[in-house]
Amino acid sequence: MTAPTHLLTVLTPDQRGIIAGITAVLGDMGVHLLALSQTVLHDYFTVLISIAAPDTTDVVALRDGVHRVVGDLAAVTVVPHQPASPLETLGDRYVLTANGPASDGVVSTITSLVAQRGGNFTDLSCEVLGDQVSMVAEIDVPKDLALDQLQIDLQHATSDAGLQVRLQHHRLFIATNEIAFRRLT
Repeated sequence: MTAPTHLLTVLTPDQRGIIAGITAVLGDMGVHLLALSQTVLHDYFTVLISIAAPDTTDVVALRDGVHRVVGDLAAVTVVPHQPASPLETLGDRYVLTANGPASDGVVSTITSLVAQRGGNFTDLSCEVLGDQVSMVAEIDVPKDLALDQLQIDLQHATSDAGLQVRLQHHRLFIATNEIAFRRLT
């Protein structure tokens, strides 16, 4: 796999065709897309793209080109990728879900507890709708962590808030939540 040279981020009011416009600029400049993570949050589009740009790439021109296609209200950044020491994979991946009444500090409570136990969040999504909160996170947990105890501790830490917290192995979560369309003939 080609190593990333830069990270490109865009934050802008959502509209159709943003990814198409960004990837057209990348292609026109000979820049390779390596990975992309995108979401829309409260009508704002945001994306993080890992790219491999040739040494001759004018990074300011790249940023300006992306800015032109996404609009005047956009925040566009292009920063050099600085390889860091990768975090050691601790063990297996688990999916943590939390649902219940929304209250201040829920995300802080859950993430702090997992971090104290040596876990690392690799993906997290949280949304408050009305008076309810829904959180889904993927975490990497140490091999020697007592998962039953972590589940109990998470439930205890959030019980006053009325949350239901569940921790499942990633493969089990996928198997029990995957939608499969089957044609009956």
